[in-house]
Amino acid sequence: MKKQTRPTPSIQRIRRLAAGGKRAAGWRLQGQNRRIRRPDPGRVHFGAEDSSLTSVAGLVPFGRHLRKIGLDDELTRAFGHLKQGLFVVYPMAAQLRTLIDANAVGEPRIFGIEGLAADPLFARLAGGSVASIDTHYRDLVRFGALEIFCLEAIMAKHGLARSRIRGHEVVHLDIDTTVEPLFGSQQGARPGHNPRYHGRPSYHPILSAVAETRTCVGACLRPGDTGFGDEDAEIVGTHVRRVKRELGDDQILRVRIDAGGDCTVSDR
Repeated sequence: MKKQTRPTPSIQRIRRLAAGGKRAAGWRLQGQNRRIRRPDPGRVHFGAEDSSLTSVAGLVPFGRHLRKIGLDDELTRAFGHLKQGLFVVYPMAAQLRTLIDANAVGEPRIFGIEGLAADPLFARLAGGSVASIDTHYRDLVRFGALEIFCLEAIMAKHGLARSRIRGHEVVHLDIDTTVEPLFGSQQGARPGHNPRYHGRPSYHPILSAVAETRTCVGACLRPGDTGFGDEDAEIVGTHVRRVKRELGDDQILRVRIDAGGDCTVSDR
C-alpha cells in the first residue's frame, strides 16, 4: 500500500502565516506574466476611522509626498535595469519603495516585512502582494558599488532640498559614527567596538545629518572593526562640500563632529 503524505510547508509560508499575512503571490503572478503595480496614493481616500483595518494610514500622505517630489520615477530610472525581463513580478523600484514604507512606519529590518504584510493597506500600497523576505534579500544583493553610490546620492539630494535649508542663517552639519549590531553573517560585518553586545559582529557607518532639517545628507557603510581616522577625511570632506554647494552666500555652515574627528581634518 502506498503511503500518502502531505508536502511539508515551506519555511517562507510558515513565517508569513504566523505573522497573520497572506503568502506572497510571486509564483502565481509569474505564471500569469504579471508584475505588481503600486497604486497612485492620490487615489486612496480615507474613510471612517477603524484601527482594526490598518495601523499604517500615514503611508498614504507619505506616498503622495514622495510621488510629488518625483522619488518613484527617480528610483525607476536609477535601478530599473537591475530587474528586467518578462518574468519580473516585483520591479526593483517597487521593492525599494516597500522598504522605504517599512522604515517610515518604524520597521528598519527586512524580517519585519513579514508582519507588515498582514496589514491590508501596507499590502495594497506595495502593489497588492508583498514579496517574501527571501526575495527582498536576493534583490538587495543585486546592488553593486555603482548602485549603492547612486542610492546614497539620491538620499543626499532630497535631504538637501534648498527650500528646506535656505531659511536658516546658520546650518549645522552633524557628522558621527554609530554601531549597528547584527545577529547573522551579513557581508562586511565584523566584531568591533560594541558597548551593548560585546563580540557581536556589527557595522560602524558614518552618518552626516543637517540638524535644522533632521535629514541625512551622507552615509558610508563600514565594517564594525573600523575606527574613525584620517582615511575617512575624503568621505567627511565630500559630505561637507555637498552642504556648502546648496547654501547661499549669506549662510554659515558649522560642522559638528566628535573627538574622533580630530584625525579626519582635511583642507581638501
